[in-house]
Amino acid sequence: MSAPDTPTSPSSPLDSLLTSLATNLKTYKSNLLNQTHTAFSRLTAKDVIRLVIIVGAYALLRPYLLKLGGKFQEQDHERADKMDMAEVERLRRADGGGSLKVAGEIPEDTDSEDEAEGRTGKAKGTGMDWGKTARRRQRRVLRGLLEEEERRRREEEEATSDKEIEDLLTGDY
Repeated sequence: MSAPDTPTSPSSPLDSLLTSLATNLKTYKSNLLNQTHTAFSRLTAKDVIRLVIIVGAYALLRPYLLKLGGKFQEQDHERADKMDMAEVERLRRADGGGSLKVAGEIPEDTDSEDEAEGRTGKAKGTGMDWGKTARRRQRRVLRGLLEEEERRRREEEEATSDKEIEDLLTGDY
């Protein structure tokens, strides 16, 4: 019986790669420890006070900076929405107001307020008035649903943002 086949070279390319990787990791670790120790041991009282002031100012000003950034972002979104609505109106005019429909858009209530309140002076349910109240009711329901969905999404975004801020402040990554 013969012995099992063994590689003729004492180390394969995989072994040399793993040993060089381990050596590099040890070097990186020692460099990191030496550099951080040196950096903190050279700090003077003036440097420590400066660092505390910078970190404290950031912690105090961060909420206000986030609100300011939120305002700018909201203005940008409103501007983009206005541009989108202008584009939709332009397409509608080009289409003749026919078959072009925008997802999530509810048509404006074209009925006057007097008709909505039922003070028209005409008898209800006659002639061309059939279905007006149902259309108005459906528009109100759809508007309410869209507003509720927007409110829910806004609350979810605020909650996730608050959770991320809390994680960053407590150090739980």
